[in-house]
Amino acid sequence: MGGPIPEFSQDVNMPRIAAMARQAQPGLLMVDRTVHGPYENYQTPEQKVPEGKIDNPWESCLTLANNWGYVPNDVYKSPTKIIHTLVEVVAKGGSLLLGVGPRPDGTLDNEAVSRLAAIGKWLDVNGAAIYSTRATARFQDGTTYFTQGKTGTRYAIACLPEGQPAPATVAWTGNVPRKGSAVKLLQTGKTVKWTATGDKVTLTLPATLAKQAGAYPALAFAFVAK
Repeated sequence: MGGPIPEFSQDVNMPRIAAMARQAQPGLLMVDRTVHGPYENYQTPEQKVPEGKIDNPWESCLTLANNWGYVPNDVYKSPTKIIHTLVEVVAKGGSLLLGVGPRPDGTLDNEAVSRLAAIGKWLDVNGAAIYSTRATARFQDGTTYFTQGKTGTRYAIACLPEGQPAPATVAWTGNVPRKGSAVKLLQTGKTVKWTATGDKVTLTLPATLAKQAGAYPALAFAFVAK
């Protein structure tokens, strides 16, 4: 049978639903995902990341594979791709909702588990640049993104090409460290040498990082900005 597909009905009384829900839970957050307006307390772009920074609350809803539910032989995104996306989302002021579909018995596919473990391993070392951070005025320079901690620590997160060894240097423009201050590489916990020429910052990385190609999806640096 042919014919047009009927549109999803929006004939719901959102003011009544919101009032009833907030009577029980006054601090309840709501999001009517299909209708922009007063009942969209935060935005939820699906399967995409906004082009720029958004100042109001939002989260990108993405999947680890191609589907929200479990699909046999689904194609999973690499840990590097997810980490790069997480860094971009957080730098733009958002949160990342990562969907992982369980199998019919409630367990996760081994491929999903291994990817989540790799993402967790990166966060174990570099989580300070992600958790409880805020967006900065200048949040991106090329493939390097910037966040800021609650105490004012600035973080630069350089996303590295997948499968490639770490470079000898990392450079970005803007977010210049304060003169004479230290820049710490979170991966090692040690400081690195840095120089600034005008607004351009150049860091010299330890040669040992280049020995393991693909081991570092992104490198995070902590410093005090000007």
